[in-house]
Amino acid sequence: MKKTILFLFFAIALSQQVHAQTDSIRTYIMEALSLMKTRSVNKATVNWDKVYTEAFNAASNLKSVRATYPIIKAALANLNDAHSKFFPPEMVQAYLLGYRATGQQFPVIDTNFLNKQYAYISLPAIASYNFNDWNEYVSTFYLKVAQLQTQQPKGWIIDLRDNDGGMFYPMYAALSVFTDQQKVIGVKDGEGKLIYFGYKNGKLYEQKKIMHRFKLAKIKLKKIKQPIVVLINKRTASSGEFAAISFAGQKNITIIGENTAGLTSANQEHKLKDGAFLVLTEGNTIDRNGKEYAKIGEGLIPDLKIENLPSAKNDELYFKKAIDILNKVKRK
Repeated sequence: MKKTILFLFFAIALSQQVHAQTDSIRTYIMEALSLMKTRSVNKATVNWDKVYTEAFNAASNLKSVRATYPIIKAALANLNDAHSKFFPPEMVQAYLLGYRATGQQFPVIDTNFLNKQYAYISLPAIASYNFNDWNEYVSTFYLKVAQLQTQQPKGWIIDLRDNDGGMFYPMYAALSVFTDQQKVIGVKDGEGKLIYFGYKNGKLYEQKKIMHRFKLAKIKLKKIKQPIVVLINKRTASSGEFAAISFAGQKNITIIGENTAGLTSANQEHKLKDGAFLVLTEGNTIDRNGKEYAKIGEGLIPDLKIENLPSAKNDELYFKKAIDILNKVKRK
């Protein structure tokens, strides 16, 4: 009798464990799908009944939350935005730890002084969700701008080539020293609402709401009024394109090169219960004039196209074009 009772106890416990695991898997999938349904810029174009049915059918025999990852990735494909992503917990942890803690090289900001009169500075991608990395990135950029300003440049060249994205907030904070007004870049969400970013005194805003506070080194920078040439190419992508579009329509700016990659949509990270990130495209980029960059693959069109470029960055050709432009502006 005791053996029978013990067997029944273990059977009930096992059944409860299986049900709990099944509920956990279902809840995890439901959370991810609900985020997609409510936040995606393309939510109105998706057959959600079909997406939910396919996801839960595929999960019917799964034993762990991790096993749901391919299902969530398959659901993301239905959004048809070419930009939404899923990052497992270990990848998220690497982003949070930052570059040096994970043995990666910190983004290198290159500078030069061309023709003894034009300042050159690059803005590389930053793929880190570590706020100390953000502070170092922006502070280093400001310091290098300040050093270039001591040489009294008559014009500037900002290099966004091969900047394939990552975290836009630190890029925008860095570039704010070159933008001529607050509302230069924003997002149009799936319901048509316009949201503009702003940056002032270490605070980054969405509309009037403070989204992030930087802790930056105290560096004195002069207001930049000289003409500026911005370099872009096909590998300028995602947040790198946001950075480039921040200059679209600014009077002292000329953008040269190739069309950018065409991932001109705004992504937002959502942390799931196991630490994974669901990164959703929740809007399309808009510039200071309200132009929406919604067409996947089109990107930002430069003011001056450089045709028949080789696969390499080709500094010589880009710099020659940039210097020609700055020389012409100087002579006016």
